[in-house]
Amino acid sequence: MQDPGKLKKRWEFQRAYQKGSKYWNRYFVIYVLHTRFNYLRLGITASKKVGKSVQRNRVKRLIRESFRQLRPRIKTGHDIVVVGRTPACQLTCQEAQDELAALFRKASILSNSPRTAKEEQRRATLQASDGHEAA
Repeated sequence: MQDPGKLKKRWEFQRAYQKGSKYWNRYFVIYVLHTRFNYLRLGITASKKVGKSVQRNRVKRLIRESFRQLRPRIKTGHDIVVVGRTPACQLTCQEAQDELAALFRKASILSNSPRTAKEEQRRATLQASDGHEAA
């Protein structure tokens, strides 16, 4: 069975390329396709133009880790394809995350609040405890 968090089939990538919105910068190109489902899926590509397999795999690892860090802030209901470009080989992990965040903001799929799910839970717990003390 296919992982619901990943785009794997060629037709899924093609649909994002043809029907999705395209955003780019020096390091990455992203295609964002709004879907009717309530989950987020990611597809990653890096062509042979990027470099040999070591460079391509490094770029894909950077994209995967950056997406993992940004995922709590990204709105659900989208298929996202990230294409790594040649200059992305030189990025650090933090720089890659910043560049992808900028593209996601440009695509209006990244919420501005940097809160994670844990922070939201902690905040709700604190508010609940304050309410109990006041009563």
